[in-house]
Amino acid sequence: MGRDRRRYARVGAAMDIRVEAAGRRWEAKTVDVSPYGVKVALPTNGVKLPSGTAIQLRLVLPEGDSPLALTARVVRTDRDGIALCFEDLDAGHFERLKALVDSLLEHLSEGPARLEVSVKPVKERRRVPRAEAELDIRFDAEKPYDWRGKTINLSPYGVRVALPASAIRPSEGTSVKLELSAPPDPTPLSIKGMVWRREPKSTILIFVELGREQVERLRNLVEFLGAAPA
Repeated sequence: MGRDRRRYARVGAAMDIRVEAAGRRWEAKTVDVSPYGVKVALPTNGVKLPSGTAIQLRLVLPEGDSPLALTARVVRTDRDGIALCFEDLDAGHFERLKALVDSLLEHLSEGPARLEVSVKPVKERRRVPRAEAELDIRFDAEKPYDWRGKTINLSPYGVRVALPASAIRPSEGTSVKLELSAPPDPTPLSIKGMVWRREPKSTILIFVELGREQVERLRNLVEFLGAAPA
């Protein structure tokens, strides 16, 4: 079960969630969500929640679906939020959460990965510009590994990467931090990503939680590479 939790994709999404813990209740936003847990934005009411604290949640789902009442425990507190692990999750709730995550992964936002912004359907994303290019890329994940490789192609929404044959590649669904060279700008692009699919000779990553500035730089980079001589 622990291995499944680590392997399944977490997707950034800002959804309304009600949190009840330590005798207090407040409204918050999710940071990311998976079928096994959720990260919630830090409370503004000063409540501190140590690891192991029991939490009651009411997660508002998109498109008018009825909210989910969930029980969770605090795993850790990071700078960007509180990581929670669901407990006593019944099969029906798990399937609804899994369907939500799968749906969100099929819709990458033009801006930060929030449900409030417009998203491009899969068919539209397949029509966006994609540049063939060998750029230096480095990314790290939750495990103490450091991967370096070359891009094969790049779009504003994701990248295909070729890694050394000896590299131990991250599992599908692993969250990663990317550092991508972005000519002609000498400053590398720092992006959050997720391993979407592993293939025999490449790894496909999608970008998540993109800010407007990051999206603009990616678009400009793809246009620059597309216009450059082969």
